[in-house]
Amino acid sequence: MEQSIQKQATALLSFIDRSPTAYHAVKNLQSMLAASGFMPFDAHQHLQPGDKYYVSSGSSALFAFTIGEDPLRQGFHVIGAHNDAPALMVKPNSLISSEGYLKMNTEIYGGPILNTWCDRPLALAGRVVCTGENPLQPHAHLVQPAGLHLVIPNVAIHMNRTVNDGQKVEPQKTMLPVLGLADRPTEGLLEQLIAAEAGIDPASVVDYELFLYDSMPGMLLGLDDALINTPRLDNLGMAYAAAVALTKSEPKAGINLLACFDHEEVGSQTRQGAHSLILRDLMERIILSLGGTRLDLLNSFAPSFMISADQAHAAHPNYGELTDATSRPRINGGPVIKRAANRSYTTDADTSAVFKALCRQANVPCQTFVNRSDMRGGSTIGPALSQFLPIRSVDTGNPIWAMHAIRETGGTADHAAMLAVFQEFFRHFPV
Repeated sequence: MEQSIQKQATALLSFIDRSPTAYHAVKNLQSMLAASGFMPFDAHQHLQPGDKYYVSSGSSALFAFTIGEDPLRQGFHVIGAHNDAPALMVKPNSLISSEGYLKMNTEIYGGPILNTWCDRPLALAGRVVCTGENPLQPHAHLVQPAGLHLVIPNVAIHMNRTVNDGQKVEPQKTMLPVLGLADRPTEGLLEQLIAAEAGIDPASVVDYELFLYDSMPGMLLGLDDALINTPRLDNLGMAYAAAVALTKSEPKAGINLLACFDHEEVGSQTRQGAHSLILRDLMERIILSLGGTRLDLLNSFAPSFMISADQAHAAHPNYGELTDATSRPRINGGPVIKRAANRSYTTDADTSAVFKALCRQANVPCQTFVNRSDMRGGSTIGPALSQFLPIRSVDTGNPIWAMHAIRETGGTADHAAMLAVFQEFFRHFPV
């Protein structure tokens, strides 16, 4: 394996390890952008070619852009991704005593493969919100308590002889991690733990949003380290690659724009989700800050293009029959174009041709995915955004196994390939 490819994959793993929640991912993306000369965007600023800015929403969605020459005529090049992943979210008043142990009450966020969360070390991360001087402006702190681990234990096979025959997981009963022994008062205990991590007064804690995550770091595995195995590869792999590509692409023409949304895994119908007007509003703010008009915004849609970047399914070595007969993406076979007759993906022949041309320019292979005709597939932010943005769009991603498991597996070479395609995309604008 080329050293540069392995180095890029290792950097991805480091980013994912430091980003257990969408809040942490945004913080780390902002730091990366700031180190590359990007500044926080204020809508009252006057923009000009050469500018680089970022803006966040709800602390869990991030948008960044660069301004090239002739921005009002050349349109936008957008890569859209999302920062969230299926997980277990801690409920309010969550601590429960049972059989002498202290459990934590949780609810399901998104669509995780639940049994993959059992019998492994789990940790907590998220944000805690505290009182402020203005009741409308509370203070938020990111937390990731070090040294605090939990576990969701399975029942021994001796007490559940049919466990390997297929067992229904009951979220309200099964997905309750054990925090420790019930040998202390529970009132305010969780607030004390997270306040100590944030260095704040427990009495100031008003509320929190905490998620469980796999505390084991990601790793390269397989012969020649050809595989990436990590939590949240879907979809931090795409968000990170797009951000890296943006920082490495000097603005030449038009407007390059990165959009990393939150809440894709639960339907995107939030103010920082793809079903909102947040991206279109930002695009209009950019046009107006360049001295343009709403008509300039509407005219910018025709030359614009969007890549909806979300991970794709690879043919499984043990379940090959679940993959379509003629579209069988393989790991390290290159980026995947995703298509669906029901338009759950935005790809059409025109936009597929564009992405294939970008792959040729970047000298990387390209694959295609469609669902089996007797299976219902998923969707992405692409169709959600297309309701508000009449611009050409393609759905793509890298092939992975075990999507929505607590750990997913993809290809080391695929990450480098997609990064190269994203950089190629940010370099090309219509004339």
